[in-house]
Amino acid sequence: MNHFQATLARAHKADVGEGPLWNSLTHELVWLDVTGGEIFFYHPETNQQEAFSLDQHIGAIALTDSNEYILAIRDGFALFNRASGTYTYLAQVLDSEDVRFNDGKIDPRGRFVAGTMKYEASPGTASLYSIEKDGKVRTLLSSVGLSNGLCWNQQGTTLYYIDTLTHSIHEFEYDCDSGNLGAMKVLITFDASHGNPDGMTIDRDGNLWVAMWAGAKVLNISKSGEIIGEISLPVDLVTSVAFGGHDLATLYITTARYQLSDEVLQEQPLAGSLFKAAVGAYGLPENRYALAHAESGKHV
Repeated sequence: MNHFQATLARAHKADVGEGPLWNSLTHELVWLDVTGGEIFFYHPETNQQEAFSLDQHIGAIALTDSNEYILAIRDGFALFNRASGTYTYLAQVLDSEDVRFNDGKIDPRGRFVAGTMKYEASPGTASLYSIEKDGKVRTLLSSVGLSNGLCWNQQGTTLYYIDTLTHSIHEFEYDCDSGNLGAMKVLITFDASHGNPDGMTIDRDGNLWVAMWAGAKVLNISKSGEIIGEISLPVDLVTSVAFGGHDLATLYITTARYQLSDEVLQEQPLAGSLFKAAVGAYGLPENRYALAHAESGKHV
């Protein structure tokens, strides 16, 4: 098994650092503080970072085919305009304030797929949704516990998906034309000693990289479901991963300090920071939401 060590990219104190993605047009890493309601634009070459604060929890952010970004905010989907620092609803989906949107990504045909979780996560209380370019929202999965990391293979025929409460990665057949899920099987179930699977990405070889919450590590999983590599971090709460930088050869890793005690924070002063690792693998370019500029909701 390959062993790697993460190094610090940028010190930060994100409550729940999450959602990293690389914008190849602007050469920035975009990431979030979910519960802090912040969006960050990080420039690795200068180590400079621009931050925007919203009045909402933000579960995920993704690129569009315009200059805007699409968000899964607490209760629905919205477009974020960086120039103005404001967002506009595409669809308000959730009624309960006990539930929020969590992780999400763009599928190979430009749909935004994102799931939910209860703030006090429990089995069967969450779902996985998709929003089409015309703004139509569909439920892909129901009775989920804590919807988390997801990614597709290069062919777009397989969706890898994490419901954290199952401690597993599920592998779904995926129809890109319709956006429907097909047959499912479990790729791997993690031992409790590894922590809890959270965010995830895929490399050009089809291997997965999975952030392990409360595990202080990222695990590299082969297409056959074997653990083939591990990245160690100096903090426990590892949340998500994304390839970025030149040739998409750097794995960026977000972390959290959510509900850590003062004693633990003294031992882990870099909790909530952004890390990076060179792992000898290369990522895939991020897909973009195919924006049709459907009628939008209120401007915030």
